[in-house]
Amino acid sequence: MPAAIGYFAWQPGYGMNWAAAGWWSLVSLLLFSFILVHELGHALVARDRGVVAERIILFPLGGGAYLPDRPEQTWAEVLVYAAGPLANIFLALLAWIALLLRPDGELLIAYFLRLSGNLVVFPGLLDQVLGLTLSVNLLLALGNLLPAYPLDGGRILRALLRKPAGERPATVIVTVLGVLIGLVLVVVGYRLGDPLLMAGAVFISGLSVMEYRSGWQRRRLAKRWVPEVIRQPRQEKLYLGQTVGEAKQQFAQTDWPVLPVFNRWNEHLGFVDLDVLEAETEDDAATLHAFAETEFVAASPDEDLLTVTERIVAANVYGAIIYDNNRQVTGYVFTHDVMRLLGRWYDRFRRK
Repeated sequence: MPAAIGYFAWQPGYGMNWAAAGWWSLVSLLLFSFILVHELGHALVARDRGVVAERIILFPLGGGAYLPDRPEQTWAEVLVYAAGPLANIFLALLAWIALLLRPDGELLIAYFLRLSGNLVVFPGLLDQVLGLTLSVNLLLALGNLLPAYPLDGGRILRALLRKPAGERPATVIVTVLGVLIGLVLVVVGYRLGDPLLMAGAVFISGLSVMEYRSGWQRRRLAKRWVPEVIRQPRQEKLYLGQTVGEAKQQFAQTDWPVLPVFNRWNEHLGFVDLDVLEAETEDDAATLHAFAETEFVAASPDEDLLTVTERIVAANVYGAIIYDNNRQVTGYVFTHDVMRLLGRWYDRFRRK
């Protein structure tokens, strides 16, 4: 953002126009504030519906409130996704009222909202701030209500279609709309000479493709079973009291991405990752107590990979321990192996 501000404020043959730099800095601050209000709308309404946002991230093309779950009721989910545009509409309404109270308020509103016209007005700094607040928040609200994933309108449409059409068809509809609307916006941005609109349109299309591909991968995993990626138990065991150096020696003798860790009674405690060992310590004499992930999930051989993978991801662990009907360990499933299974077709062909 500082680089963009410097670009717009630089005048060839003159140098840096510090007044322009101050103005563009103010514009940037306003834009991020409007986006933050938008995302806080999502986060606060989600909290009211029992879902706590993990974090809010702002970036030059917008922002995102990351919700780990969605409300159970469709109307609550729609309300959460609509809360962002409604927050922007509220800000625009405040700016509209404030502009009406200014001298020549109606002319100022027309000046900031009409794309073309012969209005002759001389807005001051306060008028420009209010005009930006009005126009940008209306643009954020209306733009986000387009029925395209990942925009709020696309998420609202998917929530409304989920029950009558099903999860996958609803996702396909909004992601296809996302790609089509993104392509249209690319053309519009090109015609208007607006690179920011073109970048945002590419971003929309890209995320729609990723979401569509994610659904396709979920369907593939639902048709695959644990025995396809299971790793058989190793004869050599790694105990929690052993050293980092001993663990590295075992990793050197195998292609396992992580290794199971046991206690002195040969009970599974969890897993240890080689990358974690190499990143967090250079002391090979240290024991594994501080580096082992002493959590795991359990699964059975007759489960599909989608169910097991979702359980692994929800628990945020390295993998699952597979037990048979007699509670005997038959092997392990790691996310690393599932991702390999989902690799691109030419990767799978090369491995075969």
